[in-house]
Amino acid sequence: MNLEVRSLRDNDLEQIKQFTDQWIGNDYYDLNSIRTILLQSKGCSLGAFRDGHLGAVRLTLAPGTWVEEFDRGLTPSKWKIPANQMAYFKSLFVAKDFQANGLGVHLSLESIELLKMLGAKGIICHSWLESPNNSSQRYLSKLGFEAVAEFPKFWFPIDYDCTRCAPKRCECTAMEMVKYI
Repeated sequence: MNLEVRSLRDNDLEQIKQFTDQWIGNDYYDLNSIRTILLQSKGCSLGAFRDGHLGAVRLTLAPGTWVEEFDRGLTPSKWKIPANQMAYFKSLFVAKDFQANGLGVHLSLESIELLKMLGAKGIICHSWLESPNNSSQRYLSKLGFEAVAEFPKFWFPIDYDCTRCAPKRCECTAMEMVKYI
C-alpha cells in the first residue's frame, strides 16, 4: 500500500469531515471544530492518504492548548504531571480497507514523536469501551496507556449519530487512559 502520512492541513477540512462522518458518526465534528483541532494540534494531527484520498486520521491536541475547554471526563488529580504538559489523543479512525496493517499504531507513534518535540510529558485519551472486540482499549494498552477512570455515557451530550447507538443518542462508555512519555 503506497501511503503518504503527513500533518493534516486546512485544505484537508472537507475530506476530514466526510471521513469522520463515515467512521465516527454524522456530525460528530463540524468544519469549525475540525479547524480548531488542527490549530490546537500544532502539526501533531496526522492523516494517511492513498492517491489523495484520506484513509486514516489521528487527531491530536498539543499540550497547553486544550485542557481548559474540557468540562467532563478528566481526572487531572490522578495525573502525575501538570495539565499544561499533557497532550490529548482525540480520535483515531482507520477506514476498513486500510485496517489490519498497523497504520493506526504507526500514526499514533509518529504523533507521539511530534508531541515530544513540543514538550509533552504525557498523553490522555478516551478509549471507546464498546469498540468492536474492544479494539480501542487493546490498541492503547499495547502503546503503553493505562486506565485512569471510567465515564459511562461519555459522548451522550454530543448530538451526533453514533455508529453503534443511532438512532438513539450515544450511550457508549469512555475509559480515560494515560501514557507518560
